[in-house]
Order: sequence, then C-alpha cells, then structure tokens
Amino acid sequence: MDHSSLKEKASDLSVTTYQVDPTYKIDPVAEAKLRRKLDLLLLPVATLCYTFVFLDRGNIGNARSAGLVADLGLHTYDFNIGTSLFYVMYLICEIPFALLIKRVGFWLVPLSIVLFGIVTLCTAFIHDRGGFYATRIVLGMSEAITMPGLSYLLTRYYRRHELTSRVGCFMLVAAGCAGGFGGLLAAGLLSVDHIGSRKSWENIFLVEGIITTGFGLVLFFIFPTHPEHTRLFNEEERQLAMARLYADQPAIKDTKEEINGRLVKRGLFDVTTIACCWLYIVDNCSVQGLGIFLPSILKTNYPDASTIRIQLLVVPIYVTAGAVALLVTIACIRFRVHWPFSLSGGLLTIIGYSIWISTDASSAKARYAACFLNMTGGFINGPVVLGWAAANASPDTLRAMVGAVVTGIGGIGSIAGVWAYVATDAGTGYHKGNSFNLAMAASLCVTAIGLFLYQKRENVHRAKGGRDYRLEKGDVEMLGNLHPSFKYIH
Repeated sequence: MDHSSLKEKASDLSVTTYQVDPTYKIDPVAEAKLRRKLDLLLLPVATLCYTFVFLDRGNIGNARSAGLVADLGLHTYDFNIGTSLFYVMYLICEIPFALLIKRVGFWLVPLSIVLFGIVTLCTAFIHDRGGFYATRIVLGMSEAITMPGLSYLLTRYYRRHELTSRVGCFMLVAAGCAGGFGGLLAAGLLSVDHIGSRKSWENIFLVEGIITTGFGLVLFFIFPTHPEHTRLFNEEERQLAMARLYADQPAIKDTKEEINGRLVKRGLFDVTTIACCWLYIVDNCSVQGLGIFLPSILKTNYPDASTIRIQLLVVPIYVTAGAVALLVTIACIRFRVHWPFSLSGGLLTIIGYSIWISTDASSAKARYAACFLNMTGGFINGPVVLGWAAANASPDTLRAMVGAVVTGIGGIGSIAGVWAYVATDAGTGYHKGNSFNLAMAASLCVTAIGLFLYQKRENVHRAKGGRDYRLEKGDVEMLGNLHPSFKYIH
C-alpha cells in the first residue's frame, strides 16, 4: 500500500504532465511484474473500501428484519421512501463528486469513508421517521464519493483490457464478503442483548459504524494517489506505468488533461456509456432490491424461521454469487469480451425470477435456489457492465466520469428496486416485484446484444478508414475513444 504522508496528497491538486520518451518500448516481462505489484497493493485497498460501502449500505436490510420498522413507528411505505432518498442523493451527487476527485485528488475517498462511518454510527441513535430519513439522505451523499473514486483510481493504473477483472475483483469480493460477513455479524450482534444503551438492530449500526470510521481514518495514510506522484513506484516503474496509459489512448499529449465542458458532455452522452447506464439500471433493480429485501423475501419463504436463521440463510447466497461472478470477470480479461457474460447474467436472472413467479410457498427449496440464480446474475453484470464502460472510455475526463455516470444514473434502478418490493405485496411472495425484475432482465439481454452489434460495426467501419476524417478537424489529442485507431473492446 502507498505508505506516504498526508503531504503527498497535495500533489493531487495539480495537473502534472509526465512525458514518456516516444522511443520507449513496453517490456512484457516488466509489465507483468508491475501488474502483479498493482494487484497486490491496489486491489486489497479498493476491495476493503468497497466492502465497507456495501456493508454500511446493506445493513438496513438486516435491521429491517430485526424490527427497525416497528421500533421507529414507520408506516407502510416509509421504509421504501427512506431507502429511496439514499439513492436519490447518491444519483445527484456522484457525477459532481467524480469531477471533484479528478480536480483535487483521491484523498476524498478516505474522507468519504469516515463520513459514512459516522452516519452509520449515528443511525444507532435514531428514534423516529425523521431521523431515519435524515441519516439515509446524508449516507447517500457521503457514499457518492467512494465508488467513482475507486473506479477512476483503477483506470489510472490499469490498461483497458485489464480493467474488468480488477473492477470485478474489488466489487465482487467486497460484495460477497460484505453480504456474507454482514449476515454473520448481524446474527451475532442480534444475539447480544445490549451494547451500552443500544440493543437489537441498533447494535448493528453501532459496531459497523465504529469499525468503518476507524478504517477510514487509517486510510488517509495508505490510500494511493496518481501514478505521476505515488511512492509505490521507483522511477523505472513510474515510467512504465505512464507508458501503459499513453499506449491505451491514441494521440494524447497528457494522461490527465484539464476538464472542459465538451469532454463532460461526451462523458454523459457517449453511446457505450448510455447503453451501460441502462444495463446498470436493470442490474440494480435486482441486486439492490434483493440486497435490501432478501431477508424479508426469505421470511416469506420460511415464515417459521427465527430472525437469526434468516440472517444465516443470506450468507451462502452472497458467497456463491460472488465466487461465480468473480470467475466470470476473469474470463472477461482472458477472452477480452463483455457481451456474452452480460447476456449470461441476464439469462440467469430471468430463470431465477421465473421460478419465483411459477411456484408458490410450498416450493421453498426451489425458491431458495432461485435466490442464488438471481443474485449471481446480478453480481455478474455489475462489474462486467462497469468494466465494459470503463474499458471504452477515453480521454482521462471520460475515464474519471464513467464510473460515476454509470453507477450514478444506475441508481435509478436502485430506486425502482426498492419500490418493486413493498409490504402490501408480501402476502403473494412479492409476485409484482419478481415480475418487474423478470421483464427488466429481458431488456438487459436485448441491450447487451445491441451494444455488441454497434461496437462491432464501428470497429469494422474504423478499420476501413470510415472515421479518418476526424483527424482533419484538429484537437486530435482529445479524440480518445473517437480516434480512428481506437478499437472497442466489446
């Protein structure tokens, strides 16, 4: 990890041009060694960061099954409203925060984790609906910094074809660990009568808030900065790391250009980004809906099960989904394709929700198995879609924005997922919510195939010289993914 002083973070405030000798040749052996070093030093930090994001975001589902709704006096839709407020604030704040990270530096990521750790801790002391709404709003704002920061960090160190497996690693290991560990931790904390003046679901927020805040404070001293300045590298490694960035972006003069309105507009309206936004919206409908309501859904499946047993039933679902999806992201880097894996995730989701819709409460085992399929399909598409978008984003402003745009706009799916599972539908086994997710999964499959066909046609067109006219318009260094020699990784 980057064991540098806080003074190093000040170097993030400047945009430094690091020129690589044009005759420099990337040595495959040295590159493989550098890549292993990055995997050992960067990925554990990113994974731990996202683990706490997922843990502090998803603990609301564990608290709900432990009596939070009744204890706070929430009415029929109050829980859904509060959860939606989190995603609304997340959606509003994520893109501005992504651009702010590019401008002022990665130290905002540790700050974000400290802030949402404090908010989680404060949630242990709320007593009514107003407190519930307020903590969800502030939590959405504070968490909106972390994901775009982590996504942008990886694009500053890894090449395009390496990104999906690395995004998959930190997202899936984190989600699997947070889901599994969160369920076990919740079960343990719920078995404790009191921690000081706190009890029941309050214990979950109290302990997880303290742990998260402490981790965030430590992170200020170890979180990496940009490759131009990091103390992770000696000068030879730095030159190689920068050469890798130049090699992936045709005709650029600087790996970290100034932000301008035209590039921001491109970051919002790029065809690949728009398609991936929809894929992420659909995926979030399922993953975030299940992430929050899975304990409640399992309660309809096993009505006589204790709260602790329900928490334990959640664990293998997350672990299995994370393991399978991680293997898929590794396959993405091996074969350098995304669309068939995105499609397979959509098909698994379709099968899972079809089982829920076509069975009743007497088919508890089949429905439990369907939860594995639904979560696995969702876990596959999260990193695959984000990696698909990031691998095709250039220049640097687009790289900084893509994680925020896809996950931020994808928050619309999280809001929809929250409202797909309402208390009034619990008696049917959440038939409406499952039907909604089934239809959305079908649209994911269509969109994945459509994006693949678009990118494949565009690559053929560029190979035939159909986009060479762009070289005559000037500002060639700003073309990025519009450059005729830039080939989409579909």
